[in-house]
Amino acid sequence: MRPIYLLDTNIISEIYKKNPDPKVCEAVKEHISLSAISTVSWHEMLYRMKRKPEGKSKDLLSDFLMNFVSNNFEKIPYDEYAASIHSELRASLEQRGVLIPYADFQIACIARANNMILITRNVKDFEKIPGLMMENWFE
Repeated sequence: MRPIYLLDTNIISEIYKKNPDPKVCEAVKEHISLSAISTVSWHEMLYRMKRKPEGKSKDLLSDFLMNFVSNNFEKIPYDEYAASIHSELRASLEQRGVLIPYADFQIACIARANNMILITRNVKDFEKIPGLMMENWFE
């Protein structure tokens, strides 16, 4: 079945925490087969891991990413269609003085391009993007 939820980086980061939010963990568990991540989020997580010094913390994060995240979530790319949506929305919103962090905007446009629901804690980062479906599993 095609994924319908696009998990933002902060959702994956939450479930990796020592004491994660139980609501988020339960929602991820319940919807894991219907969830995916963006290649932008995948980059952010790999970059975080690769910046860590060698040691147990890096090994644990690497294991989590390579064995849990990679095996359970399809990676949806920032493709030509998402880039087209991004460029149009970015130009339109910037003309009105609305600036959205670039990586967040890419993730949102991947969700829009694939008709997916973005799952994020950072609703304020995304609420000005027209047509974006969102849910906050922390609530």
